[in-house]
Amino acid sequence: MRHIYYKIAAIVLFYSGNTQAQTVKMISYTSGTGFFVTHSGHVLTNNHVIANCDKISIHGDTMSTGAVIVAQDQEHDLALLKAAFTSSNMAYFNSMKQPLNEGDPVVIIGYPGDSWRSHDPIVRSAKIIDMKGPTGEEKWLQFSDSVQHGNSGGPLLDSTGNVVGVVVAKTELHIKQAGSDTQEIVKKSDVAISLPVVKSFLELNNIQYQTADSGLYLLPDSVNDRARPFIVNVHCRIAGQ
Repeated sequence: MRHIYYKIAAIVLFYSGNTQAQTVKMISYTSGTGFFVTHSGHVLTNNHVIANCDKISIHGDTMSTGAVIVAQDQEHDLALLKAAFTSSNMAYFNSMKQPLNEGDPVVIIGYPGDSWRSHDPIVRSAKIIDMKGPTGEEKWLQFSDSVQHGNSGGPLLDSTGNVVGVVVAKTELHIKQAGSDTQEIVKKSDVAISLPVVKSFLELNNIQYQTADSGLYLLPDSVNDRARPFIVNVHCRIAGQ
């Protein structure tokens, strides 16, 4: 019998607390990645990055600003934000005139670990493993193990720098033999929300995103040069009693 476990790449960064009249209020922060999809300041990210936030801010190369939630899709783990900022840069989505194939190179740019502190995104290379999820999920595609906590919500980019998915999770496929408590990891991969699902979410929310043909092969550093202006760190404050 096969079991699969999904590990969401989000991380609680730090806590602080104030005590008054025997009331303790904890403030926690989570950090993820997002990217501009319109010049009007719309930012796409994962829903789990901004879930339960009472304050959201986004930070990029040349700006730091607040943002509000415009739309959420818990089933597909997508969220649309609107920044108090008009972006001169935005992502382009692969037109899919030249569809992705297994083994194609992809690039991940985001804010894993403590990179959010310097607002300096990290670039990593990977390859497409499968155009479906680990157990055949149409809503996902798999790529080689390359993301860390904080990459959630960032774009998965092809070798031209066009978006082909939204990074969402790490997965491990376990097999447990009948009559045994031993579990064996048989496959590890990262998954991204597939492009058709992402486009449908944007269209449902009346977002006029832009597409572009792919085919030009760029080295990861050149993809970073193209993409960095529209990549942002999404910072979420969660207040609770």
